[in-house]
Amino acid sequence: MDIKTLGSFLHTLDTDGHLLDLMPRKIVWLSGAPGAGKGTNERYIIEYGHLYPSPLVASSLLNSPEMREKINRGMLLDDGTVISSVFSGLQDPIYQDGVVVDGYPRTEGQAYSIYWLYQQLENYGARPQFSVLVLTLDEEESVRRQLYRGQRAQEYNKRIQKSGQGVLKEVRPTDLDPEIARKRYRVFMEQTYTALQTLRGKLPFIAIDGNGSLQEVKEKVLSAVQILKINED
Repeated sequence: MDIKTLGSFLHTLDTDGHLLDLMPRKIVWLSGAPGAGKGTNERYIIEYGHLYPSPLVASSLLNSPEMREKINRGMLLDDGTVISSVFSGLQDPIYQDGVVVDGYPRTEGQAYSIYWLYQQLENYGARPQFSVLVLTLDEEESVRRQLYRGQRAQEYNKRIQKSGQGVLKEVRPTDLDPEIARKRYRVFMEQTYTALQTLRGKLPFIAIDGNGSLQEVKEKVLSAVQILKINED
């Protein structure tokens, strides 16, 4: 979808005239290479920024069988579907005090939609606080972590099935196949990471090196959120 078409499409999303009224003013757009630690570290961002206690996970809004099949193959969905799903999800009143959006944007069109929304809110006098945090990772470490995550999830599920107690964990197909895991990483770097760069200089933006121990990455994340001052109203 080219920028002109995307701009027209975005204006059609405000069907009842309340899009800007219902949008959170404070949003942290959190992205990261597969296995970089978004799920592990987002709680520090939420606690520091006094945001809604659970992130809005973009992929959780895309649940049709067709969408899930593409996602499980490491593919990206079309911009119109993803943008409308995320913007609709953000209008939930539970996010009015602020929220972390996990896994969005993934394309240049989706990145454009974030800045478009920011500008609309500014023009509306809403004083938006948008920040972009990106966790990066080396390819081999990303693949290793994805496969390790899949292995641990399978082992955990076997214990649950044996005991009959507990809730099974989701086992992602991308976490079981080295080639799909590698493809997922390369899609992130070639498309998502490139798209994210278009937001540099437009919104507060920090890239965090996700290589290292859990404690090392946690310290980097805490340092980043302090720099971004996301706890300020």
